[in-house]
Amino acid sequence: MPRQYINRSVNASLNDGAAWAAMSGFADTYSVPMAMALGASTSTVGLLKSLPFLISSAAQIFIEKFIKAVGRCRRAILISVAVQALSLYAAAFSVFMPKTAGLAFFLCMIVVYTAAGNAASAPWSALMGEYIPPAKRGSFFGFRYQIVGIAFFAGSYLASRILDLLKGRGLLGFFVVFTVAGLLRTVSFFQITRMYEPRTDFHMPGASRVNFLSALDFRKGRSPALFFSVFLMLLGTYIAAPYFSVYSLKELKSSYPQFMVLMTIGQLMTYMLMRRWGRAADVYGSVKILKSAFLLIPTVPLLWSLSRNFFYLSAVEAFSGTVWGAYQIGMNNFIFETFPAHSRAGYNAFFIFTSGVAQFIGAMSGAWLYGHLPRIWGSPFVSLLFISGAVRAVAAVPMFALVREIREVRPAGPFKIIKALLFGIKPETEK
Repeated sequence: MPRQYINRSVNASLNDGAAWAAMSGFADTYSVPMAMALGASTSTVGLLKSLPFLISSAAQIFIEKFIKAVGRCRRAILISVAVQALSLYAAAFSVFMPKTAGLAFFLCMIVVYTAAGNAASAPWSALMGEYIPPAKRGSFFGFRYQIVGIAFFAGSYLASRILDLLKGRGLLGFFVVFTVAGLLRTVSFFQITRMYEPRTDFHMPGASRVNFLSALDFRKGRSPALFFSVFLMLLGTYIAAPYFSVYSLKELKSSYPQFMVLMTIGQLMTYMLMRRWGRAADVYGSVKILKSAFLLIPTVPLLWSLSRNFFYLSAVEAFSGTVWGAYQIGMNNFIFETFPAHSRAGYNAFFIFTSGVAQFIGAMSGAWLYGHLPRIWGSPFVSLLFISGAVRAVAAVPMFALVREIREVRPAGPFKIIKALLFGIKPETEK
């Protein structure tokens, strides 16, 4: 592929990432507050945070057919992004409907928004694999995530200021927030048009379509243990995750700026430390990074249960974002390392499908448990946190016992991984 095309495409992907992240800061951070403003109950919040993922994940089964039908990965991305932008514009108008109808319409638009976003993920991963050499993927994606983190935090902060300024104007603030989110995704659309797609079709889905059995084989470290661990981890996480917003707004009585900090500081830390996690993954291997994440993630809900202090919870969320960054970069690199280019779209789709099912089961279970668990320290949410932590801990067992590296990497124990995160990796070790 010509160098100038690679450079242009990489730069466009960075701009696209910034616009996408700012959109996410507007839309994803404030979808639950908007639903609650429209009258959503706790169970409806669970549905909002899980049904879109379930439906969009089921659609992943057909993602390879979709890519083949439109003929190019970039074309598939552009169609998906255009639909996502339109769904945000439509969601903004739900504030002008009667609350019951507006809530139902808003939920439908969030389903479309999520499904379109997930549909873009698999072809985007396949296309990006053509630009970045294997030895630099962790470092590049880590750098891109830093840009994404800053844009996400800036978008979330700006949205919180808009809502604060317009809080006496009914739901007008939410209309502005979701309209701006649509505009940002439109900017992203035009950046993606600048990305070059090679005509070799090397990265396009192959003739042998990925199915569940092939995704769960044991070759090259593709153990079912990985998918089972991810399934359990996300299930345990989503038992509690959708209700942090409810807990923050209803029980902690957080203002919108405080809510913004609690809901975004973790994401900011995830993105800002991605480059360090990525460099560590390049040198020490994606599986070691994943195991570090699986070891630490179960502690997050337990830490949340210990105090209601805003500054303490902000620190816990910063820690949470740090360890989830390891999970994200580890999974990203594992898929690139393990599967050939023509299979990545299919395997990425299978991974998204697995994640969506886990999120739906976890969120619906959490919604029921929230209303039936005993109060610990004055809140049923604390009981929910203990259950979430226990399921996450169980998820780490098959990961440590069965999942292995698939390439030669430098040996490293947990302390070396933490040192790499805190202090970086010396250039001479990056070989």
